[in-house]
Amino acid sequence: MTITDNAAIHDWSHLHDLIVSREETPVRSRPLVALSFALNYTIGQENVRGYHLVNVAVHLAVALMLLTVVRQLLEVERVRDRVGPPAMPIAFAVAVLWAVHPLNTEAVDYLTQRTESLMAFFYLVVVSASVRVMRRAGARWTAVAVACCAAGMACKESMVTAPVAVLLIDRLLVSESLADALRRRWRLYAGLASTWLLLTMLVAQAPPTRSAGFTSAERSWTYLLNQSVMVLRYVRLTLWPTFLVANYGWPVALQLSDVWLQAVVVLGLLMATLWALWKWPFAGFVGAWFFVTLAPTSSVMPIATEVGAERRMYVPSMALIGGAVIAIVLLADSVAAHHGRFKRGMPMLEWTVLAALVLALCAGTVLRNREYQSPLVLAQTSVDRWPSSVGEHVLGTEWLSAGNRPEARRHFQRAVPGAPRAYYSLGAVEADDGQWDLAIRDFQTFLAAEPLLYEAISARLYLAQAFEHTGQWQAAIDQCRLVLTMHPSREAALNAQLFFAEGLRGQQHFEAALEQYAAYMRSRPGDVRGANGLGISLVGLNRVSEAAPWFSRAADLAPMDDAVLRNAAMALLEIGRVDDAALYAERAVHVRPDNAASHDVWGQVLLQQHKVQAAAEQFHVALNLNPADLDIRAHLNDVRRRTVR
Repeated sequence: MTITDNAAIHDWSHLHDLIVSREETPVRSRPLVALSFALNYTIGQENVRGYHLVNVAVHLAVALMLLTVVRQLLEVERVRDRVGPPAMPIAFAVAVLWAVHPLNTEAVDYLTQRTESLMAFFYLVVVSASVRVMRRAGARWTAVAVACCAAGMACKESMVTAPVAVLLIDRLLVSESLADALRRRWRLYAGLASTWLLLTMLVAQAPPTRSAGFTSAERSWTYLLNQSVMVLRYVRLTLWPTFLVANYGWPVALQLSDVWLQAVVVLGLLMATLWALWKWPFAGFVGAWFFVTLAPTSSVMPIATEVGAERRMYVPSMALIGGAVIAIVLLADSVAAHHGRFKRGMPMLEWTVLAALVLALCAGTVLRNREYQSPLVLAQTSVDRWPSSVGEHVLGTEWLSAGNRPEARRHFQRAVPGAPRAYYSLGAVEADDGQWDLAIRDFQTFLAAEPLLYEAISARLYLAQAFEHTGQWQAAIDQCRLVLTMHPSREAALNAQLFFAEGLRGQQHFEAALEQYAAYMRSRPGDVRGANGLGISLVGLNRVSEAAPWFSRAADLAPMDDAVLRNAAMALLEIGRVDDAALYAERAVHVRPDNAASHDVWGQVLLQQHKVQAAAEQFHVALNLNPADLDIRAHLNDVRRRTVR
């Protein structure tokens, strides 16, 4: 939906839609990322390789910026006194370990998560430029910091913490007090804070209706309890990245008694961070970076669509990896200082350990990338490693794409009621199988649970079709009217107009149906269903001579549709164009030789051509196929009477 079905990135005349998007997609309110996809599409359309190349390039750029930022922080006087030189090898180790870490595969492999990596790039540029400002590098770096902070806000809302992170660095590592930092660099902080206005405007013009925020379906307390589990999992995956999961599902109903142990551990980590901020500011900063950068997605603001996502650790994991590397270096230095005989071999040992870690992480990343090569495998591993209703729904969708409808249906049934979207998928499968009553039930259940999701328009269109197939014409019309009030896409609006016309025709309101069909055919002149329906409406108004050309058009557009061919044959027969009718009637028999109606129509045409014996043969075949059809029997009796005379 972000790339393949997004007109805004396909056509530069829709440039405004990059900012003001109707659909709630991953690039809504994130125009800079949407623009990058538009450029990708312009160059290579839907060739996925180009999108992956850009994602990898952005990831490498983030790694280079991480190296720069870590080196800058280690060269700050207060940190250098504690950690000691050299800064570059430590920064290199942090950047390399982070770059090859399997936890980052989602942000790189999952195309739309370019939102995360682009935001991270600008986040680190802001930090780097701000550190230069703290070292009195000049006003131009203030401008760079503010401009990049604004750019980051146009990539993802998590950028909101960047000004806070800069202030933390200033207060903990550079300035004597908060007041001193604000007094010395008030222009920098005023500029950074002003970018919050940009973020507010971007979110306000297209606010998330169901996915996130305090207006979403999830209560803050429930979400916070879920995050106590997720935060510890994030820490574990950073230190031991195995059994990664692409889909953690939605927040689940939890009580404090269910997660009290995890909550105590997370609270303990937070308290340890606060203590370190007081006793050892640099270590405190590492913990603060982790909690501050993770806070937008893993605190009290609910994100109803995902209880957790490994891409959320893209920036927070920098602190954990950096802290671990520095801790190992300090430990090694301490051992070397107390045991002089180890001092000469210590650098070689450190580089050996780094190489081993890099190789292990690379192996994990390669294995994880293999799982991303198959959507079905990725969905199956998510369900196996972290069972959830949403995961079952996604797995069912992948089985449906693979053509295994029974397996898809089984997973959709396992997904409900926990994942209401699965009712929509179930209804779609049932509608395609002609199980209209079941489809009506499941679509109505879906709409009752999720009336604001973008699938609601499609669900109502499906319902309109289901009601028409079951003869509930007014109910079908009501659904079409609702769709037209929901700001549908042009495609959806035209479908609603078609179903509206068919509902009116079903109620035998032929004049009103004709008006709707005519308007529809002006937009879709080559549509078989519309042409056929328009012809039927004209027949209902006894305007057969006007109907015949529409039936002929429909038959020419759908030469393998026996019902459309029969309609054309009968209309042409009625207005005396017997030879033309014969072409369509004979074709209908060839298309469906097992259909009684086709043989009956062909028999009527043959009778008008005075081929009585051939007509009788067709009526006999038709009657054998459908012995209960009184019309066919009447046609056969008519032939017999003519033969007797």
